Amino acid sequence: MEPMEHESELIERAKQGDDDAFCHLLRLHQAQVHAYIGRYLRSKDVVEDLSQEVFLKAHLNLSSFRKESSLRVWLLGIARNEMLTHFRDEERRRLRERKTLRSAVDGWLAKGIESNSSDPAEQVRRMVALEDCMQNLPEHSAGLVTDVYFKGKSTGEIARHTNRQVGAVSMILLRIRQALRRCIELRLTATGAQS
Repeated sequence: MEPMEHESELIERAKQGDDDAFCHLLRLHQAQVHAYIGRYLRSKDVVEDLSQEVFLKAHLNLSSFRKESSLRVWLLGIARNEMLTHFRDEERRRLRERKTLRSAVDGWLAKGIESNSSDPAEQVRRMVALEDCMQNLPEHSAGLVTDVYFKGKSTGEIARHTNRQVGAVSMILLRIRQALRRCIELRLTATGAQS
């Protein structure tokens, strides 16, 4: 039996509910689907999750496969759609996080203006510099700052959630604060030079 004839037979059996036949099809195409998704995404966990979604959707929709293209092309089309959905969801999540970050920075600005009798223009410059520096933090660092300073989580809570020691979380926060301080000073110096 030719490989394509064998695959056609497996497809027909899988369409009739033969799970063994579908598992055999999965084994035939799993590496190709995995490699295709892996070209666009770095996280092994995400690649694995999306690959599983592709085969779940394929299993649920196998009756709609009409052999107008090869099964591999059909599966890669499903993979493409899963990746598009993934990227759109990530974009929306990041946009929500930025809005949350923006509202938190606005809150900091308001508190700074209310509690500080120094020059309001200087406060605004500092807060704008802080916001710019926050936007340039790596995602993990920005998340940590948001958890501590905007959501009020303790270093103990974060340590438990991230499986780290409290001292390690405190040290990471110290380094982030130092990096933010340097970044703010550089930006204020640069804007001062431009004035």
